[in-house]
Amino acid sequence: MSEVNLLEIYIANGMGLLLMYGILVGNTFKMQKKPEAGILYFMAIILVVCCIIDPVVFTLDGKPGTIVTAILYFGNFLLFLSNLLFSSMFLTLIERNIFGYNSKGMIRTIVFVDVIFFVILVLNYFHPMVFYIDESNQYHRMPFFIFYTSLGMVFTVVGLCIYMVSRVRGGAFKTFPAVELVVPIFLGLLVQSIFYGVSVIWPATAVGFTLMVLSIQNRNLILDTMTGLYNRQYLESFDFADKKYGMMMIDLNGFKAVNDTYGHSEGDVALIKTAELLLLSVGAKGTAVRYAGDEFIVLLNTDDPKTIEEYIERLKNNFEEYYSGYEKPYKISFSLGWGIFDIHKDTMDVVLKTLDERMYESKCEYYKTHERRKR
Repeated sequence: MSEVNLLEIYIANGMGLLLMYGILVGNTFKMQKKPEAGILYFMAIILVVCCIIDPVVFTLDGKPGTIVTAILYFGNFLLFLSNLLFSSMFLTLIERNIFGYNSKGMIRTIVFVDVIFFVILVLNYFHPMVFYIDESNQYHRMPFFIFYTSLGMVFTVVGLCIYMVSRVRGGAFKTFPAVELVVPIFLGLLVQSIFYGVSVIWPATAVGFTLMVLSIQNRNLILDTMTGLYNRQYLESFDFADKKYGMMMIDLNGFKAVNDTYGHSEGDVALIKTAELLLLSVGAKGTAVRYAGDEFIVLLNTDDPKTIEEYIERLKNNFEEYYSGYEKPYKISFSLGWGIFDIHKDTMDVVLKTLDERMYESKCEYYKTHERRKR
């Protein structure tokens, strides 16, 4: 490899490290909710490690010495593993932001694949399958190399596809800066494939990761800090497409009594759980908004009354199932008003007023069969 190419690798990876330095010391992750903060932090650490190791293995390639051999084996081992782990984290991040949680099936699949390929990388030292270092400490690819690089790309593409499908199903409700991360990665791969001896994939990934984190920070301005749902500002600033949407307004029954009797910390628990149940019930078909206090708005990408009623029934069942086995001596239900609206014909104020009136009718029906309590 020429010294010029080495210099380019040093500069590119050095820029990647500077970007990660800014992300890690800028209190970026303190504004994220767990476990999303942990996922982003882990991704940043992976990029720091790779932007250090990548120029090291390029520099030592072909240099003599047993210590160099050990560094080359361990360094390339970490680079292959990091590629898989980083793309796995991206996939889990996408699913969590789209659905509000990570499904057990997805987590088990990712862990299973990662463990299998980790074992293969360990065995690679004894029986080269992915790469090997020859007697002169030259790095060589083996047949399994393509599986590792392809799998990392598959995880990334699957995450991007999940995001794009959710955009179709959930309209423009679902927002996540997936493209901001993926585009620089693909450009980095393109440059690296055209110019032999230049390694820019990890710096390019660092650029994409930085763009993604900055976009997430901007998105946090329209997120409710307690529940992680979108807030009222999102609802008021949202640019609805030229179509009809189903909308629901939900108000918790007896929530004030929970605050008065068990304290506001217990009330916060109830709000957070309500957010989880809303996300579980709606999935990728819509978006939940914490409108004010214990009032929530749900936007659905459908104008079919039957479909909306199915979502309402699913929400009721999820509430009933959760609180039927709840250890605390209280049970929370909700009153709900819903309708189908064309935001280009009716202003948001009119829509919200209509929903509030219908929700109040539902609450009155609730109080007819329950002891009167303050909201």
